[in-house]
Amino acid sequence: MAGASLPALWVDGYAFGTRVLRGGEEPWRSPDELGFFLRDLAQLLSLELVEIAVAPAIHQWAEGQGVALASLGASGMERLIADAGFRAHLKRGLETAQGALGQRPLGLSLPGPGALAALCLEADETDEDALDDLALSLADLLRALFRPGLAVFRFEECDPRALDFYDPLLNVARHYEAAAIIVLKGAAESVANDAAGFDLVFGGAEGQILPATFWEGADFAPSSDSRLFMELPADAVPETILAKLGQLRGSTA
Repeated sequence: MAGASLPALWVDGYAFGTRVLRGGEEPWRSPDELGFFLRDLAQLLSLELVEIAVAPAIHQWAEGQGVALASLGASGMERLIADAGFRAHLKRGLETAQGALGQRPLGLSLPGPGALAALCLEADETDEDALDDLALSLADLLRALFRPGLAVFRFEECDPRALDFYDPLLNVARHYEAAAIIVLKGAAESVANDAAGFDLVFGGAEGQILPATFWEGADFAPSSDSRLFMELPADAVPETILAKLGQLRGSTA
């Protein structure tokens, strides 16, 4: 297992921060400014670990190129991920993040092969060959992006079949001694017990996923012996978010 220290509360505040701190303008449009956005977000939410999100960069890059992700297919998505301009764009964002955040621990979050397939293929078009090819493309992207200071790779997965194709990604994480985390969503939650090789599985026994109803006022009592993942609603009231984060931190301290 990688030696990274993982926060008890894992907060994905990217969409929320984009609205509150940037008025809805996608931070990846200007990678030179990404680090300042992440620094402001870390200060606002008191983040122990700051994530650099790749999925919004994929959307932004495709939009800038005038390409509809849904029309790419698996081979088109592979070309996008391998594109030298796209990778230079990502690397510049990583550089500014490290420069702005100093010694604060950093993670890289990416869609898993199944989640990536869902962006560019219809459900009935996604087969094992596509999942395998996309997993290999993501592993190559990780190798290209890694730099000292990246302590964690976090994947989001929605397709239970995709769990059979994570070996290349886990091998990269092990090679760089980075923790490998997965968040299981949708149908993938039903196969949490099959998610082997990860340092932490959100949606499994050791990692809970905060239900969306919590932000609407529903009660939630986190387990004292598991970690908690939460995605902040983009349209939430900042004061409400900060108060509830304080409540959760108090209950898991």
